[in-house]
Amino acid sequence: MAYDFIGLTNEVLARMNEVALTANNFASSRGFQTQCKNAINDAINYINQREYGWPFSHATQTETLVADQTRYTIPTGTQHVDYETFRISKNNTLGVAGVSLRVLDYKEYVDRFIDQESTSDVGGIPMYVFRTPDNNYGLYPYPDKAYELKYEYYSKPTLLSATTDAPAVPEQFRQVIVDGATAYAYQYRGEAQQYGINFSRFEEGIKHMQSILLNRADYVRSTYIPHSQRYGINTATF
Repeated sequence: MAYDFIGLTNEVLARMNEVALTANNFASSRGFQTQCKNAINDAINYINQREYGWPFSHATQTETLVADQTRYTIPTGTQHVDYETFRISKNNTLGVAGVSLRVLDYKEYVDRFIDQESTSDVGGIPMYVFRTPDNNYGLYPYPDKAYELKYEYYSKPTLLSATTDAPAVPEQFRQVIVDGATAYAYQYRGEAQQYGINFSRFEEGIKHMQSILLNRADYVRSTYIPHSQRYGINTATF
């Protein structure tokens, strides 16, 4: 089956001995078929709740700063911002070398530097970044020129909607999504035992993803599988 919303949904429906959906009736599905569609998104969301640092969720934001402006907004759909990665790009025209910003606690900013927001002509090359109470960010000092700022962040998963929508999760881990969605499908039916069996498989699959994609020794040790038929990878070296 194709690695898209309808393909994943039909794989779950097949496991549940239900009739498959087609491109013609996918959008108008009802009842348990719709629950299976929801289960796909539930599984993808859970994968991202268990671990925000997936490489397939990583992005770099480039921002052109506004002179005399202290506070800025993070991209819509951001799950986590890595504040250790904020830096000002080198720009000979603006007379700035590359600068890595230091992280400043918001309380310290308020205690020591917030007066800059009501004072003119105190800007410069930003040296500090702080997270604001509304989960955006601010800079000290505020920029006096249109410097280029870059930082790394991790995005939330986009809900699948159309038949051909594909997950950001790499296709080699499709069975992890299907295991999770199958668990949720059994939960919708009230079959606790089958839910537990499939959810255990789901958790095993997520740990396997962590060992492969994040190369974490603790996950590698906890997920030793001599040969995995389910995930199609020989893990004997782990």
